[in-house]
Order: sequence, then structure tokens, then C-alpha cells
Amino acid sequence: MLEAIIVFLLVGLDQWVKHLTDMHLMPLGTSVPLWEDVFHFTSAHNTGAAFGMLSGSRWLLIAVSLLACAVLTGFLIKKGRHQHLLLRISLALILAGAVGNLIDRIALGYVRDMLDFRLINFAIFNVADSAVTIGAVLLAVDVAFGKGKTLLSSN
Repeated sequence: MLEAIIVFLLVGLDQWVKHLTDMHLMPLGTSVPLWEDVFHFTSAHNTGAAFGMLSGSRWLLIAVSLLACAVLTGFLIKKGRHQHLLLRISLALILAGAVGNLIDRIALGYVRDMLDFRLINFAIFNVADSAVTIGAVLLAVDVAFGKGKTLLSSN
């Protein structure tokens, strides 16, 4: 149940922020500084994966995303209740991010990005990307330090 709440809330937040970006940061490339030279909201489109890799590979990325979503959903439904909380949260975050970007890829042919962290000249990203990254970090922590133990146990 917690996993479904995480997925629905994050997908909703991701799509809402993307919608606001479309409404207020057009034309493409429009940028509004939240903190000058540190963090901006910038309208961008990404036809590839992370950092623009595989640019123009829409159908491959859709297929991989669908497969990842199916595997994660199946695991969470079938085995999730028998897993510890940190693993379930990390997989739900990854699933939410994958679904958020998959919606864009299917509907638009590209992913809408807007979070522009300029302090370190980082790639422009979105809420879904953040969810995948945080989920992957939590999963790595779980694998490295949990080793099957009940980190953040819900039992």
C-alpha cells in the first residue's frame, strides 16, 4: 500500500510540475532563476535517456521502460509485502520515476525537464529523474549495508 501511495504521489507531482513548466516556461529554453547562477527553472526536452544518452531512441526507451515498470510492479505486488521497508521504498521511487518519464515518452516523444542546477553545470532534470536517482541510491545503500537485514524494518 505504501508503495502505491509513493508511486501515485510522485507521478502526480512529476506530471504537475511538467504541466506548470509547459504553462509558464515557454518557449523552450526559457529560464527563470530561483537562485541566480545556482538553481534555475529551465524548459528543456530530452529525446534520450539520462544526460541525453541514446538520443532519438524513443521506441527502445519506451520498451525498456515498460519492461522495467512491469518487473518492478510484479515484484512489489508478488513479493513486496515480504521485503523490508527500505527495499520497498527504493523500488517504489524507481518505479515512480520510470512511469513519470514513460508517460512523457509515449505522449510526447520526449521527456520534459526543468530543474537546472547550474552551480556545478549539471544536466537539466525533472522530478521523475530525481525519484529514480534517490531510489537507486537507497537501493545501493540497502545492497551495500543491508545484506538482507531489515533496514528500516516495517515489521
